[in-house]
Amino acid sequence: MSTPAVRLVIADDHPALRAGVRAALEATGRIDVVGEAASGAEARRLVAQMEPNVILLDVEMLEEDGVAVAQALREAESSTRVLACSAYDDHAYVAAMLQAGAAGYITKDKPIALVAEAVEAVARGEGRWFVSVVPPEADEPPLTDREVEVLRHMARGQSNAEIAAELSISPYTVRNHVSSIYEKLDVGSWREAIAWAWKRGLVGETSGD
Repeated sequence: MSTPAVRLVIADDHPALRAGVRAALEATGRIDVVGEAASGAEARRLVAQMEPNVILLDVEMLEEDGVAVAQALREAESSTRVLACSAYDDHAYVAAMLQAGAAGYITKDKPIALVAEAVEAVARGEGRWFVSVVPPEADEPPLTDREVEVLRHMARGQSNAEIAAELSISPYTVRNHVSSIYEKLDVGSWREAIAWAWKRGLVGETSGD
């Protein structure tokens, strides 16, 4: 029997939820749950001890919330990727987790098959953001097709040089596009730009349920 490809820690302060998710994910045969945490502090300890590929991290946790845990893992340069999980499809939560370095966000009402898919995708280095799409407002500045394309590559974590190679343009041109995106959206960082785009369904995986 082959070893499951993904090592996972589940962090949630509801024991019944942890048990149910653990049983369902391990039943896939592809995910090995190596630990469960009931608080933010315990989540960080388990990640340091077990070095999982992914942590399925509740946004609202005891002692430390999911944002604080994700920030701590990023500052520690942990190789564990964060898949945020919440009962709320709230773009403020999504933006906060994005800023904290999460690789994905999924709500607790999603089917377990979708949770498994998200865990595996995040383990592979892909983003998975299952959130509702917010229609753009009439007075929002339009991005050009090329700027949207650049934004999608930014969402994959690619550098300017990598984007330039993908699009067969110069890094200087990429920088100009990025500056234009920041100016049009009135943002100051790539994370803010990507959060704006995710809200509107321009990048990543979304669900309009």
